[in-house]
Amino acid sequence: MYQSILVGLAVAVAAPAPKEAPKKEATIVGEWVGEKAVSGGKEMPVPPGGVSFGFNADGTLTIAEGGRGNAKTGSYKIDPKKNPPEIDLIPPADKKDETILGIYKLDGDTLTLCFQKGGPGGRPTKFESPEGERTVVITMKRVKKD
Repeated sequence: MYQSILVGLAVAVAAPAPKEAPKKEATIVGEWVGEKAVSGGKEMPVPPGGVSFGFNADGTLTIAEGGRGNAKTGSYKIDPKKNPPEIDLIPPADKKDETILGIYKLDGDTLTLCFQKGGPGGRPTKFESPEGERTVVITMKRVKKD
């Protein structure tokens, strides 16, 4: 009997622990609506009709200002392993616009983007927009699907 208890104990100790469900990694994929923006230390008004960013899983991006009728398309690349995570907003190939280099922060259903406006510039390193600088910080909320 003593031997069967030892065998039972050995099996129980050696059995793998129940696995936890893998944590779902946060992603920027989805639709986001602008809540506020700061440029050069000044809060910018939300345009009439709002502004939305649509990040798709295939790397395409749609930005609509004032409604879907005037949406602009492009693509994006992210590097979530950087600190802070980096994002590149890339215009369509037929446009002569420069790629916008930025950083992002994802906190639940809040996405914060920070980049230089008005042409090429370096990638920001902090989520701030000091007075007189060309840095823009945009805070957005995820659009909930019904």
